[in-house]
Amino acid sequence: MAELTLRKLTSEDIDLLEANFQSVHGAGEAQWFGFWDTTKLRTRLSQDQFIGSNDGALAVCLGERTIGKVDWFTVTNWGRANTSACWEIAIGIFAEHRGRGFGTQAQRLLIDYLFAHYPRHRIQATTAIENIAERRSLEKLDFVQEGIIRQAQWRAGAWHDQVIYSVLREQFAG
Repeated sequence: MAELTLRKLTSEDIDLLEANFQSVHGAGEAQWFGFWDTTKLRTRLSQDQFIGSNDGALAVCLGERTIGKVDWFTVTNWGRANTSACWEIAIGIFAEHRGRGFGTQAQRLLIDYLFAHYPRHRIQATTAIENIAERRSLEKLDFVQEGIIRQAQWRAGAWHDQVIYSVLREQFAG
């Protein structure tokens, strides 16, 4: 079987993201927020290839084939940015590749990358309370459920609860 890797995004990847995530089927019910402007993705790609000091994104590849993307961004909910910043991660795997463990593997690679290249101590993730697959994935990666964020996300015409998880540098098994 082909190896799962992460790499910088390309313009071809932006085409794939646009084709795969611009529908409820492609994005998945827990990640469908309506149509979005992909010209911003192309602009960002030309600016810094999605590798910024406060956020970034990488392609998830199975062999040579792009099957999704991972993202990270700075969160400062817990205090001042200079003392309390952490990463929040997100993932999107194309529909035909879900349910095969690729999301867990890709998130493990992303966490390894972030802890190896940045001095942040905490990585967190939030997901829809009903997204059992992502919740299991995070728990396999040593994330600890911290709580429920009530009615934090507007999606499909209603407010939805989110679950917040985190992993600390010293507890991540990698």
